[in-house]
This record gives sequence, C-alpha cells and structure tokens, in this order.
Amino acid sequence: MAIPLGEQYTPGHPVVKRTAIGQRFVGAIVNLERRDRTKKGDDGVVRPVLKADGKPRQELIVTCLAMSGDAPAGIGDEQGIPEPGDTVRLILKGKAFADWIQAERALGRQVQVGDVVKQRTDSAQVYDADGNPKGQPLTTQAEVEAVPRSQTVGIYAELKLEPGEGEWIDKAEAAYRAATAVPLTSHQPQQQVEEEEPW
Repeated sequence: MAIPLGEQYTPGHPVVKRTAIGQRFVGAIVNLERRDRTKKGDDGVVRPVLKADGKPRQELIVTCLAMSGDAPAGIGDEQGIPEPGDTVRLILKGKAFADWIQAERALGRQVQVGDVVKQRTDSAQVYDADGNPKGQPLTTQAEVEAVPRSQTVGIYAELKLEPGEGEWIDKAEAAYRAATAVPLTSHQPQQQVEEEEPW
C-alpha cells in the first residue's frame, strides 16, 4: 500500500489481553473510538462483520494510560505487563461492549478523559466451530486449562468505570492533547513575485 508523503502515521498501541481468569487491569482513559468490526476472510480480504439485519457490528477502542494490574498487553506475539504510564488499548466488542454501556450508566454521566476503567477477568466460555456457546461458563483457571487446545475459549471480564484520580487526570489530559494535536504542515515560503512598475 502506497503512503503519500506528509500523511500522519501513528503506530497502534499494545492491546490489553484477557488470557487467564483473575487478571486485573486499571487504566486512566485517554480517548474512545467507536468503529465497525472487521474480519479477514479465508481469501485474505478484510470485510465488515455484519449483524443479522445487515448492519455492521461495532467495537469500542479505549485508549488508556496503564495504572496497575497484571493483565498482559501487546501486539501480535510480543506481550508483557504494561508499566504505569504506558499507553495501551482495550478493544471491547460483543458482551464487553454491552458491559461498557452498563458501566457508563452506573457512572451516571458521560465518560471523561482521566476517568478510570477497571477490568478483572472472572469467567470463560467454550465455543463450538460455528461460534456457539458450548456448555456452562467456566469460573476457574483450572477449568480453562482443562479445555482441549482444539476448542476455542473466550475469557470475559467484569468492567467498572470510576471518576478520575488526581495526577492521573493530568497525565491522561496531557496524553489526550498530544494524541489529538493537529500537526503543522510543512510551510513552503511564498514565491516573491515582482510587480511591474505601472509606467
């Protein structure tokens, strides 16, 4: 894919993973982005994920400054526990997106920069080849580890939103300003044009 010169490029931030029951993540919210979900098909073409009514399914991208926790974050196979102040993303879809909406209602107002998101993985679900739930939800890591590797397991988290805290509000606001700043385009000096004397 050709990238025009001057086009702003921002590499993606690591994504917080849910890999085991009992993992925690606490972050100061920097920004939110709602977008259509997409999936790469067997033919390599990326297409929207559609609901039964033909409309695209949505997901919420929550950019945060990590505050604490033991949930790993990464891109691809590179993963590690984020340090306090690292910029990471939560990608919320399906039940996780619905949980966010409920948490925002419980907060009692619209989410603001610097508010705190807390996530703790507390259950898992096995799915069949067609993506349908199979059996009862799992509630311990031992149950998750007993699932054969050939089966798909989704790990889910309890999600809470709380008002921001002191210095983390300042840090989140600084990160928000830096991320949303409009870059100055390279300024080309105007060519001087000499006007002809009128006589």
